[in-house]
Amino acid sequence: MSIHEAFTVAGVRVFDGRRVAEATHVRVVDGRVDAVGGAAVARPGDDLVDGRGGTLLPGLVDAHVHLLPGCAQLAACFGVTTLIDQFSKPEVIEPERAAVAASARGEGPVLADLRTSSIGATAPDGHPTLAYAPLPYVTGPDDADPFVEARVAEGATHLKIVYDDGSGAMLDIPALDVPSMEALVRAAHRHGLPVVAHVSTASGAVTVTRCGVDVLAHTPFERMADAEVREVAHAGVAVISTLGVVDAFPGADGVMPLLARPELAARLTPRWRRVLAAQGRRWTPPRPPDGGAARANLLALLESGVTVLAGTDAPNPGLVAGASLHLELRHLVSAGLRPAEALTAATAAAAETFGLADRGRIEPGARADLVMVEGDPMTDIAATASLRHAWVGGRPVVPDAYAGSAAERAGIAWLRESNAKIMAGVRRAWPGIPAPEEVTRDDGEILGRVVPTAGGWQAETVFGAPLGEVAGREQALDTLRRTGLSVLAEPWWALTLDDGRWREAVLVEVGPRRVRLRWTDPMSDRGPSGRWFDLDDVELARRPYDL
Repeated sequence: MSIHEAFTVAGVRVFDGRRVAEATHVRVVDGRVDAVGGAAVARPGDDLVDGRGGTLLPGLVDAHVHLLPGCAQLAACFGVTTLIDQFSKPEVIEPERAAVAASARGEGPVLADLRTSSIGATAPDGHPTLAYAPLPYVTGPDDADPFVEARVAEGATHLKIVYDDGSGAMLDIPALDVPSMEALVRAAHRHGLPVVAHVSTASGAVTVTRCGVDVLAHTPFERMADAEVREVAHAGVAVISTLGVVDAFPGADGVMPLLARPELAARLTPRWRRVLAAQGRRWTPPRPPDGGAARANLLALLESGVTVLAGTDAPNPGLVAGASLHLELRHLVSAGLRPAEALTAATAAAAETFGLADRGRIEPGARADLVMVEGDPMTDIAATASLRHAWVGGRPVVPDAYAGSAAERAGIAWLRESNAKIMAGVRRAWPGIPAPEEVTRDDGEILGRVVPTAGGWQAETVFGAPLGEVAGREQALDTLRRTGLSVLAEPWWALTLDDGRWREAVLVEVGPRRVRLRWTDPMSDRGPSGRWFDLDDVELARRPYDL
């Protein structure tokens, strides 16, 4: 029995990956586009999907992500149907790839497809050791062949190399040398793998281009000279935009950019909205980057003939698989690309660069990776965030299947552990960076902790709920010492994330990353001893608020 039902999207504007097609109907059969044209392409028995007022796009491709558990399901909820991973380890790749394969067989929820570089090539203790150690390193050209062969054995579809000595951030970290990068490129090309290079500086972009790489993983973050732009363009490399790395920082109102976009925030699950809100409160440098140099570089590269690919670098802070690609499209247009050029960067151009000939276009024979949005993104790129439907291989995505799922929980837990590992490494290397401080009574009982934020210090309970307002460090310490224990005996408001209701409760018991609550409402379903909740499943506050 087929897992695909034939359907026709009717009365819709069609962007085929390069331009608006002279078509209003797209028919899908057995997971492939069967026909594109007028009303005559529909057949008796087809399910008809009303496309009036909308635009049908090829499924979106994010050309720069890093995997976390469940990210392929999350991405599909936002119409991103292919993820190009640019450095992950096998223990994350293998279960995610197995889930994608099961989805393709019709088992379980609909997931985005993925391609991966597996582990990237970097120098001993080079970037991104803080995030991924332990990992195999490249110490010289002789390591190139065995390194690439190991990645091929892991199922890599391209090679990632990292050339970053930290100079773009006024740091000094080890980096690959030119002979090693040249040897890695030769080895990868012998295996038919394109090579993607992480660089952050203008000079670094030129260096890796001379080594023969095929794609720059980022638009350089410092302004490129005209001669540097010409050399990169002449070499024929593509560049992945990642302009949205600036979305790691809250706006002037203290709100993270993804949460400031109502269409995207509403489609995020409560747990991911809470992750972003917490990231917006973290300590950040007083003057975050504005991304102006990268935007100027991207436009100059495009105008010089460089192929631009849309990519986000999720799940770095502020970035969420799937959702962030819609903000990236806005950044591309803000940089000077026409909306159609931005859409091509996230569809046909990305697919072609990574050898995915079966997607990125709406044409007969292509995979039916499709997304329908409200309105016309050719006139307003923000329309991509108003999603109506998405399909992967002709199967409809059901966004509600992700919220509260094991995949969502595993992804958020993995991200929390990964970020803790990175921050521990950062603080070992730069001990002057403010860090959370656990606060205890004289007898050793834990009162909570004070946490550095963008605006000062926040006192938090033992279970992470804020106490009082953001203030100076000494004021936060005083708040905790005065109320850190007594407040536990008072009523709290609890938002259970799976039903979205605030209810008053008392704390019966507090354990590591979980709390036992008893509702104060006598009409609530409650046992005399209360109920345990994981902290990932409940928000606790002194008064209700919107999450």
